[in-house]
Amino acid sequence: MSYAPRIATQTLAAIAAHLERDQGAAFRRHLRHLMPQAEDAYRDEEGAFRSHLGASIIGRECAREIWYSFRWVTKPNFDGRMIRLFNRGHLEEPRMVALLLMIGCTVWQFDEEGNQFRVNGYKGHFGGGMDGVILGIPEIPDEPVLAEFKTHNDKSFQKLKEQGVREAKFEHYVQMQIYMGKNGFRWALYMAVNKNDDELYAELVAFDQATYDRFQERSAMIIDAIEPPPRINNSPGWYKCKFCTFSPVCHGAAMPEKNCRTCRWSIPVDGGKWVCRNPKVIGALKEQGYHDDQWELTKEAQLRGCDDYQLHPLIKAKQ
Repeated sequence: MSYAPRIATQTLAAIAAHLERDQGAAFRRHLRHLMPQAEDAYRDEEGAFRSHLGASIIGRECAREIWYSFRWVTKPNFDGRMIRLFNRGHLEEPRMVALLLMIGCTVWQFDEEGNQFRVNGYKGHFGGGMDGVILGIPEIPDEPVLAEFKTHNDKSFQKLKEQGVREAKFEHYVQMQIYMGKNGFRWALYMAVNKNDDELYAELVAFDQATYDRFQERSAMIIDAIEPPPRINNSPGWYKCKFCTFSPVCHGAAMPEKNCRTCRWSIPVDGGKWVCRNPKVIGALKEQGYHDDQWELTKEAQLRGCDDYQLHPLIKAKQ
């Protein structure tokens, strides 16, 4: 059965009509208050390692790429253009919220303590931050729906319009399924903007239990895996592998980053924690009065590593 996207035509029409009616006055008033709250746009560590396995990447095609990311195999290193593109995406979120507020919707982006809504999954290592929750969209006025905001270049945007989000951007579709399933939402509003001409796209995405279950299981598999999952292609010249951040390690002779997550002695455990089980390290700690057989590692300790680092033997061995 083919996927038929449900375009949120009433929402798009309401936005267009209101902008034309007051020439954007209400939109700009809301934006004045929302822009300072766009914390993701002002973060210091945009390119740093993530502590968790993100719902935003669990739907990617290559499980090995996701495993490498979770294991901090290669440190992100983006050029200036990409950094500006990421920041552009963060800055578009308050603009879309302002459009929804303008047409009378209620939008929640933060919990009672002022923090972004987050979901947690397997062993506390899987999860992500939600863009928000909306009440009052014209298509489903009396039911809260998940908000997901994205930016696209022109080629990607045209594909999105033709095929819908599930076919055009499957990882975005999966991300929404995780967030909906964790919060009991039946619907998500996927709003996207074309960065070339500011055209808007809005689609209502229904919760799908099978997709949610499938990628919950995939997250557990990747977190627990002691070796890299199989490649999606064994040719380093294949277009998806050629431009992958991890290709120099996966297909070439490059070595992984030196940190606790690429060390043979560390493993992820419950509570979103990583522990070291190096007998030499534990022995030294016990001489100082430590009583456990493993040492809980802070993120700083994981990044720093130690003098007893030993490369995980299976990271490079499984080719």
